Amino acid sequence: MKVRVNDQIHLSDFRPSDVPALVEHLAAKEIYDRTLRIPYPYTSAHAEAWLTIIAKNADRHGQPIDFAIRNASGGLIGCCGFDGLDVERTHKAEIGYWLAKPYWGRGIMSDVVPVACRWAFAEFGLAKITAWVFAFNAASARVLEKCGFEQEGYLKKHYRKDGRLIDARIFARFDDRAS
Repeated sequence: MKVRVNDQIHLSDFRPSDVPALVEHLAAKEIYDRTLRIPYPYTSAHAEAWLTIIAKNADRHGQPIDFAIRNASGGLIGCCGFDGLDVERTHKAEIGYWLAKPYWGRGIMSDVVPVACRWAFAEFGLAKITAWVFAFNAASARVLEKCGFEQEGYLKKHYRKDGRLIDARIFARFDDRAS
């Protein structure tokens, strides 16, 4: 599967050959600091376990729900995917994403997120896509706002990470076609 984002970026399936790039990119502590579920330090074993999880998710849904973000040459530069997707039981899912640090500040996620959302709305008939961000992650909040998400709430001390309690913001985007 390949989903075009723009002339330089596309989304595709993950492949076993992505393990070294996952380990390289997720070695950046800044990514760990801004995400909840990515371990640090990130190892090949973590990458292989992740690939197994996304393969199971794809089998369960009949298609991928987690995508590699790739540059024009096909190199892995990030990830965007959906969690909590249960088409039989719910009308919503949560989007999550990360981008390799050398690609920050280029507007890539602001291009990726709306494409991924349009795809999920169309493929799964979702009415709502949510996104949780740590309150201190202003860059991620800006991405979501640029992509048509609105803040629905602010939760104090919502997450515990590395022994600290972290406030969270929840954002949502709605499919205008859903009633």
